[in-house]
Amino acid sequence: MEVEQLNQVLLDRLPVLISVALFTITAYAVSSLWNGKSTIPLLGAGSGNTAQRRKEYMTGAAKLYQKGYDTFRHQVYRMTTLNGDRLIVPPEALEELRNMPDDVVNNSIGLSLEVESKYTGLVTDSGFAAHMVRSDLTRNLNRINPGLAAEAEQTVEEVLGPCDDWTSQVAFTQLLRIVAIVSGRIFLGPELCRREEYIYASTNYTVHLFQAVKKLKSWHASLRPIAQYFIPELRTVFEHRRKARAFLAPIIQERKEAMKNGSDLPDDMLQWMMNKAEVNGVSDERLAQLQLDLSLAAIHTTTMAVTDLLCDVVIRPDLVDELRAEIKQVLDGHDGVATTHALYEMKLLDSVMRESQRWNPISQARFPRYMTKPVTLKDGTQIPSGIFIETPLGPVNNDPKLYPEPDVFDPYRFHDLRNATKPDPINYKTREQYQFVTVTKENMAFGYGKHACPGRFFAANEIKLIMIHILLRYNLRMPDGATERYSRFAHGATEAPNPTNEIEFKRVQPTS
Repeated sequence: MEVEQLNQVLLDRLPVLISVALFTITAYAVSSLWNGKSTIPLLGAGSGNTAQRRKEYMTGAAKLYQKGYDTFRHQVYRMTTLNGDRLIVPPEALEELRNMPDDVVNNSIGLSLEVESKYTGLVTDSGFAAHMVRSDLTRNLNRINPGLAAEAEQTVEEVLGPCDDWTSQVAFTQLLRIVAIVSGRIFLGPELCRREEYIYASTNYTVHLFQAVKKLKSWHASLRPIAQYFIPELRTVFEHRRKARAFLAPIIQERKEAMKNGSDLPDDMLQWMMNKAEVNGVSDERLAQLQLDLSLAAIHTTTMAVTDLLCDVVIRPDLVDELRAEIKQVLDGHDGVATTHALYEMKLLDSVMRESQRWNPISQARFPRYMTKPVTLKDGTQIPSGIFIETPLGPVNNDPKLYPEPDVFDPYRFHDLRNATKPDPINYKTREQYQFVTVTKENMAFGYGKHACPGRFFAANEIKLIMIHILLRYNLRMPDGATERYSRFAHGATEAPNPTNEIEFKRVQPTS
């Protein structure tokens, strides 16, 4: 029956699909004409046609970005990606580009292409959500941190369990639930964050959406208008949104009544949004969608970061001991409370987090932007309008001029740089720019410029709190005595930890 319904949908939409296909083919033809006349060099121009270059990108993007970085270190070049040809700009050009207005260098269009918004329906230009994170979340971290810390402690204990003996657990799965609940404490409050409806939606929505994006990008862009109907994860994504609206509708209505009656109101992101929703023209339906979008932005990336971090730490037992010692020392100086200042003082933990982030990029490129107007850079390079640009991330993370011995995982790299016990190869204005949350053109994991991730301060605190309670309560080891780090998945420029990898946990026995 499902196949028959799909066939009928395709027949009903055939005229539209043909129109879209013709439009896309025309757009690619225009792009090809521009590419043929361009004086900007094309990486791999002599190694095959567009389809061959695209296939090479899909299976080996990291090597291509490194080759482009080595070959065109200080100039703009073209690369064939899963989204057609793009201009790769050198990091030094970002100083010019980041200060240009959005009607020249557009962030939302570039991001929209990354997440295939045309098909996934993901809104990438929500200034309201970004404003709420900056104005209400980040500015209130000191106030909300005690609740966040309490939630992290309780949730780590509940999810990982007693582990009286060595217990093997799928790291990503367990961390995903932990991050969802801890994040939900701030997004929806202490009661709602433990509701299974919320946990299921906030964890699976992100997974299904990125599965859909991955499958879409496996198709040529000109075929994606048709391919979308053969990707079941897309239908699942829309079903998640329907269920989220149904789940939150009565809660929003109840809170509206409380607002009218002058009753005490919850202190969470949903309520902060409701306080400003009417003046910003945000509907109840959009509020429900924004909660899912928050889970997408926060839970998925934070879980990957903590998973990678554990995978880097578990193979270094001496580092586990050193981190524990720092955590205990700092907490002892703050009456056992993980305040925001206490988290700041955990400089080794912060350093390990940043080194893990450098070692494990979630993408080989950053700063995806769409040029809505032509631009001429200071070096004379002309970037036309209607072109997508990006800048390399992986090769920058591995540049020995920026990070000496980049092939070595150095837990103390950024700790020593912040403490000025080793030379600063970049010569920052202040050594504090080597913090995990700092955004520079040499550290673009959270983006760069005015559209850099506004929630990175919240994410940093959350990661530290989760790691604190894991390290203080559990010993860690790899299964079967393995000593090598788990490998990661890669698809095009995107990389991620393997979600099936297991780590063994055993409760730390209290010292007498």
